[in-house]
Amino acid sequence: MNIEVEIKIKLDSEEIFGEIKKKVSNGGVLIKAIRQVDDYYVPQHRDFFAHKPHPVEWMRIRTNPDKTVFEYVRSINPKDDGSQDGSEEYETEIKNVDEFKKTLELLNFKYVITVDKQREYWMCGDIEVALDYIKGLGYFIEAEAKGDFKDGFEARDACLNFLENLGIKDVEKTYIKKGYPDLVLETK
Repeated sequence: MNIEVEIKIKLDSEEIFGEIKKKVSNGGVLIKAIRQVDDYYVPQHRDFFAHKPHPVEWMRIRTNPDKTVFEYVRSINPKDDGSQDGSEEYETEIKNVDEFKKTLELLNFKYVITVDKQREYWMCGDIEVALDYIKGLGYFIEAEAKGDFKDGFEARDACLNFLENLGIKDVEKTYIKKGYPDLVLETK
């Protein structure tokens, strides 16, 4: 299990994305640039996406250039406003994706949506930055706490401060509490 604390911000244009990328590159190290394709599934008896204001758990098959993994993610202490203290993540590598998808189908899981993203991972001290272009949505930045923080609150504050130091205004008020699959579903 991995506990995750991250803050996501929508960037209004490719130009702003470029400015933020330049600032990140001045203080960070590029880890990798990849395309990730996430296929989301729900059990027939429990539609994760029906939970409002947004799901507090989800399942996906994530295809990376080097491997494919099955992930189950669950929010920690979800709040009525859509925020959370973090999330628990469980994942395992899939060796035969077609067989795995067939197994999900036979177990009565249904495919919901695909999120297709171009992502750059950067390390900036104790913060991992993801610079994303999401097909159909646009540009985003995510700051994820990766250091040795006392608790989730300290990790969250570190992410907020990092984004504000990049020049992003009103991070506390404008960060996105929904995941990419919710945002894509809203455009359909």
